[in-house]
Amino acid sequence: MRRHRHVPLVAVFCLFLSGFSTTHAQQQQAAQDSADIIFLIDGSDNTGSAHFAVIRDFLVDLLERLSIGAQQIRVGVVQYSAAPRTMFSLDSYSTKAQVLDAVKALGFAGGELANIGLALDFVVENHFTQAGGSRAEEGVPQVLVLISAGPSSDEIRDGVVALKQAGVFSFSLGAQAASRAELQYIATDDNLVFTVPEFRSFGDLQEQLLPFIVGVAQRHIVLQPPTIVTQVIEVNKRDIVFLVDGTSALGLANFNAIREFIAKVIQRLEIGRDLIQVAVAQYADTVRPEFYFNSYPSKREVITAVRGMKPLDGAALHTGAALDFVRSSLFTDSAGYRADEGVPRLLVLLTGGKSLDEVSKPAQELKRSNIMSFAVGSKAADRAELEEIAFDSSLVFVPAEFRAAPLQGILPGLLAPLRTLSGTTEVHVNKRDIIFLLDGSANVGKTNFPYVRDFVMNLVNSLDVGNDNIRVGLVQFSDTPVTEFSLNTYQAKSDLLAHLRQLQLQGGSGLNTGSALSYVHANHFSEAGGSRIREHVPQLLLLLTAGRSEDSYLQAANALARAGVLTFCVGASQANRAELEQIAFNPSLVYLMDDFSSLPALPQQLIQPLTTYVSGGVEEVPLAQPESKRDILFLFDGSANLLRQFPVVRDFLYRIVEELDVRPDGTRVAVAQYSDDVRVESRFDEHQSKPEILNLVKRMKIKTGKALNLGYALDYAQRHIFVKSAGSRIEDGVLQLLVLLVAGKSSDRVEEPASNLKQSRVVPFIFQARNADPAELEQIALSPAFILAAESLPKIGDLQPQFVNLLKSVHNGAPGPVSDEKDVVFLIDGSDGVSSGFPLLKEFVQRVVESLDVGPDRVRVAVVQYSDRTRPEFYLNSYMDQQGVVSAVRRMDLLGGPTPNTGAALDFVLRNILVGSAGSRMAEGVPQLLLVLTADRSADDVRGPSGAVKRGGAVPIGIGIGNADIAEMQTISYVPDFAVAIPTFRQLGTVQQVVSERVARLSREELSRMQPVFPAPTSPGVGSKKDVVFLIDGSQSAAPEFQYIRTLVERLVDSLDVGFDATRVAVIQFSEDPKVEFLLNAHSSKDEVQAAVRRLRPKGGRQANVGSALEYVSRNIFKRPLGSRIEEGVPQFLVLVSSGRSGDEVDDPAAELKQFGVAPFTVARNADREELVKIALSPEYVFSVSTFRELPGLEQKLLAPIASLTSEQIQRILASARYPPPGESVAAAASLRGSLML
Repeated sequence: MRRHRHVPLVAVFCLFLSGFSTTHAQQQQAAQDSADIIFLIDGSDNTGSAHFAVIRDFLVDLLERLSIGAQQIRVGVVQYSAAPRTMFSLDSYSTKAQVLDAVKALGFAGGELANIGLALDFVVENHFTQAGGSRAEEGVPQVLVLISAGPSSDEIRDGVVALKQAGVFSFSLGAQAASRAELQYIATDDNLVFTVPEFRSFGDLQEQLLPFIVGVAQRHIVLQPPTIVTQVIEVNKRDIVFLVDGTSALGLANFNAIREFIAKVIQRLEIGRDLIQVAVAQYADTVRPEFYFNSYPSKREVITAVRGMKPLDGAALHTGAALDFVRSSLFTDSAGYRADEGVPRLLVLLTGGKSLDEVSKPAQELKRSNIMSFAVGSKAADRAELEEIAFDSSLVFVPAEFRAAPLQGILPGLLAPLRTLSGTTEVHVNKRDIIFLLDGSANVGKTNFPYVRDFVMNLVNSLDVGNDNIRVGLVQFSDTPVTEFSLNTYQAKSDLLAHLRQLQLQGGSGLNTGSALSYVHANHFSEAGGSRIREHVPQLLLLLTAGRSEDSYLQAANALARAGVLTFCVGASQANRAELEQIAFNPSLVYLMDDFSSLPALPQQLIQPLTTYVSGGVEEVPLAQPESKRDILFLFDGSANLLRQFPVVRDFLYRIVEELDVRPDGTRVAVAQYSDDVRVESRFDEHQSKPEILNLVKRMKIKTGKALNLGYALDYAQRHIFVKSAGSRIEDGVLQLLVLLVAGKSSDRVEEPASNLKQSRVVPFIFQARNADPAELEQIALSPAFILAAESLPKIGDLQPQFVNLLKSVHNGAPGPVSDEKDVVFLIDGSDGVSSGFPLLKEFVQRVVESLDVGPDRVRVAVVQYSDRTRPEFYLNSYMDQQGVVSAVRRMDLLGGPTPNTGAALDFVLRNILVGSAGSRMAEGVPQLLLVLTADRSADDVRGPSGAVKRGGAVPIGIGIGNADIAEMQTISYVPDFAVAIPTFRQLGTVQQVVSERVARLSREELSRMQPVFPAPTSPGVGSKKDVVFLIDGSQSAAPEFQYIRTLVERLVDSLDVGFDATRVAVIQFSEDPKVEFLLNAHSSKDEVQAAVRRLRPKGGRQANVGSALEYVSRNIFKRPLGSRIEEGVPQFLVLVSSGRSGDEVDDPAAELKQFGVAPFTVARNADREELVKIALSPEYVFSVSTFRELPGLEQKLLAPIASLTSEQIQRILASARYPPPGESVAAAASLRGSLML
């Protein structure tokens, strides 16, 4: 399953009058408001008893600083491992002393599994409720603080949606092996995710978390309004009957536990008319159907019906008769069973005793009818009888008792076959309606259109086209859409292909995607257009575009999603990924191609999702807190500067207003134009609904005027618009925003009006266009971050997503940064080679810190040590005074480690230190200075990470000591002149003054006049490009620890520079045979790859055939049409993760793979080392573990060669290696490779 939010779900950070850096006393006072906080703690073996004590101490320290009480902040604690367990509830204790005593008494639960998904469900159902002590109905904020030490053992999606639906603020704290991606998925916002690499640093998170907890309690942090959550589900049709023991002998407690267990099973299934259907019946001496397959179409309705069941309370248990009833009366057309489609039939029997009638014959009849039966029995049931009923003995489950925890224990084992078993039946008919919506504009052009035509023909050739199977329609669009043929035009594939062969480019200069989407919705996804939407046939739209839309598209895309239409997007040429992700039903359905010539190869990736995916539903998730009120004035340049471009500006304004929650009690909007004077189009109290204000904007005409009196316009806005008489709520403390568009230099002075405006607590945002003066605009804005420059007026629409996010996350009246504000990070080499000089290194850092004006609103400092691993010593928000920082520096010990991996450390700082949750103020425009001190050449590549750090907004200064490479220091530094080199540690004192002065001098103004120097690529056309294929074991042997394999891949991807022109990634699973998860050209961003990795589930299979898997990737994956750049000389890497010895021979496939120049690395659990050496690039790239839990320790060992090995180095290693000669096919490959090298 996948989810996609069409509207951003973010937290809005409002007024903190004294900032996050309040004193201890202020923070205690701030928490006098109320909140209900549940701490959900990882009690699994991931944490361990020693680290659990660290968590306990962390909670005690944090709670000491909050105002806890029955009317203030209430606290509950839940511990989770295989099952969640309440330590105490929100209403268990009414005083701080009682809560602290309870926390100090917490004991470690332990357990191999860490079922976070189950735990999230549990806290929503049992703690964020009135019965659990919650005050949600009184409007008290509901807060969850998750503390995790490892990835979840179960699916978390349903639990996350439940949290959103309950309006809970979710914070995620992680340590050790916790999955950051998983934590971000759970948290309400990325700013509410806090991680440390190890538990020894866990206490540092207190200072980061506390201001946010206070902010929620004080209502300074609120949630945004409803969002759309969409799901894409692969078709896996099956009809399942749950047959439940309803005898009085079972007992009410057991019945309730079974009822809740069934609800949990259904919660984890894909319920729907075209997916899984469920029926439930109770039995004793008679059978009572609770509901049929066709009774309820949605999961929510099914679960409600299950939870509403009452016991039948029959006297006798006649299981045999009940089995006959299920076969003859429930698996029928009238009950909703889909016999005509051959959908698999499954029966889950839950019984608490031995049957009083004969079960052998009814059980045999079920098997003859190919009804696959599962048997869940209590200890009082007859095991032999259960095995006779079950389709296979592996489908018999006997929990210790019918209680929540034992039943939860059998859930994973029951769910897997329930989802996958199909017996001998096949799903015969795969009906769907597919519309192709093709860009026919000049963006494609006549030269490239044949590629588009071939792409469509290749896809259609692969589809089962027919009036009763797959129907196809096609529309071209540019300025306007034109129907080529409808869904009911052709009934034969041959006729459809004949039309496609004659297809010609429509032509046209415009590209109105929004109107085209609306057109196909109205004219093709309708009965008149041949659609079978009313028959619940899946509806799919495939949009292929080569440029950005020139009209508004979001509303049309959302309308299609709400109608259940699955929109796939294929982009080429100038197509914009962000735009396509908003249009697509789900971001996973977006495909970007290098060029048009690659299009004909795309159908092999598309055919499976096009023929198996369906809508999993669209949920409007209502969130408890309303959007904070705000008054926004759009004050736009209406002078001659915009004379010909005004329609573009007007359309841009229209799109922004479309995104706002316009209503009298929410966001109020005013609009005005200015030139020599001001013309008010609408005051705050005139057009207070979205349709009204949009209609006004649509009809706006340019004001005109030669002069541009910006100063006068600012003064007018303050005196006449941001006032109560014009509908402004400024006197009520409502956030006042000014959105200013400037396309020229002002004819009057702006300093005084701008100053007055800011003093009245109006927050200005500025769009800079054409000839606007940047220096003039900086006088108006609070921060350069609030100035967005348009490349040209026709491209101003590109700024819309960035602006809307900025607008929604603005601090209420937060002051802009002052010139002496800086965030300074010291990244210091802590490898073994530094040991003798480490005291001098610490002294240097201390001296530089003593020269800085350290304070929460001035200079913040962080220190990170690194070697072959990275360790933060403290963060930018850990210490807010100079003495605290100096004391922390003095306490530092050498990290130790063989070599300094400076590249990996730079990447770590960018991702984990220069972020808001770690105290960075980058988003506020505060300079981010990074001082890198190292005593040796880096063991990994620094070029890519140093470029990423600079592009990410940091200003690095390289300081090299002893064996450090001065060229490397210049590469790292913002500009080469910033680099410093000294022969020994003793010379650090001689450069300290120079470095301190440089840090002091690098203000925002100074940096605005400088441009960073980026390293040139190492060789033309290659640079940091790499192709990395993960070949992972998905067999039954690997399945129990598959989550650790998935986490390894996710973490490695997180450390790579993923992109179409950088590192490309593919994942292949294997057992008896290989399965492509995604190809090298399937995803072009790190976020997409990580999302795809998080969706990985073990494919299953009894045997792991490494040899055939190697042969498959060699011949099918490392190929140009599938995204490999092997012919361009890009290094090719294979990371093999296996659970044991191969079930087939590996010699020849391994040799063939290496003949093609691929560098294999092998990771295996309890494997044959000799076999691994045959496969690997060389013996040093063979890694063995006793359990996949040890995989985190291999991350840096795998990353280092991927980051540093070039194609030439790989070839040299292969040439020097000796491995068995392969067969003839390999010899042919070698010959080919030799000719290529010549």
